[in-house]
This record gives sequence, structure tokens and C-alpha cells, in this order.
Amino acid sequence: MSFHNTIYRIVDGVTIPGVFLQAFIKNGEQYFITEIKVYKDGRIDCWGMVDFDGFKEKVSKGWITTHLSEGARVSMMVSGLNFTAYQVKSRVEEQEFVKEVEDEIRRLNGQLTTGEICRQKLTQYKHEPNETNKQYLRQAYDAVPKHCRIYLGDMDDKDWEYRSILNKWSD
Repeated sequence: MSFHNTIYRIVDGVTIPGVFLQAFIKNGEQYFITEIKVYKDGRIDCWGMVDFDGFKEKVSKGWITTHLSEGARVSMMVSGLNFTAYQVKSRVEEQEFVKEVEDEIRRLNGQLTTGEICRQKLTQYKHEPNETNKQYLRQAYDAVPKHCRIYLGDMDDKDWEYRSILNKWSD
């Protein structure tokens, strides 16, 4: 889920809105903290403009990552900051980040995000609590990027209601 860091680019005089998310680019042995720019037309700027499939390929090859290896050299090009990372912990898995980027493209296009679909399935289940609706809710919940699930409920409960219905306590 982005914090709606809005951006745009202009193509042939047309403004294309977007948002940016942060991740790392691994270039050689160096990691760079960077903005992954996601646009309404499905183009993604990650040190080069690609479509969604190209983005997924860059993630699968390790060019874009959400994790740092122990002792990784990290750089922030804008500020000139360089450091070595120790005791590294990341709460965002790469494939979950891919799901988040896909959700941002949906949101930018006025389509329902996985979180919104999940909320709808919860309402459906609450109106008709049966096994079929519970399965729909489970599928919708699993589609939401793991690190974004805490935003499904309110600030205090997070995704407790979903997990209690689905008996999911390990996520």
C-alpha cells in the first residue's frame, strides 16, 4: 500500500499519474535505495522503464529487491549517503512487493485493489457466513500483499477479524 507519494510523467503532452514505492536496486555488489515509480499505464521506472512483466523479471533476477544481505553496501545517490548494513530485517518479501505494485496499477486505474476486494468478501461472509463465502474470503485475503494486510482493519485491530474467521495466526 503506498502512502500516495504521487508523481507523474508526460508522454506526448499527456500527463500520466503514478506513485512511487521504495525498494533496493542491486547493481553489482552495491545496493541503492531508490524509488520504484509505478504509472497508471502499467509502466514502471526502476532505473529503466519496463512493463509489469519486465518488472517481475527484474525482481526475479534480483535487480529489484526488498532485502539486503548481511554486510551489504548501501547507497543513497541523492544524498550521497553510503553505509554497510548489519542485523538486517525486512518485512516485505519480493513477491509481496510485486503484488503491491500490481495493486497500485489497479488503484491508479480506478479498479478495486486486493484489499478492497477482501473487505467486500468479509462483508459478504458476515451477511452469509457459509463455507463457500469463507473460501472466497480466504482467497481474497491471501491475494492481499502480506505486509499490507494490517491495513485491512482499523488501526488497533489491524487484520484480526480476518485472521480470526480464517484461523490464520501465523501471517
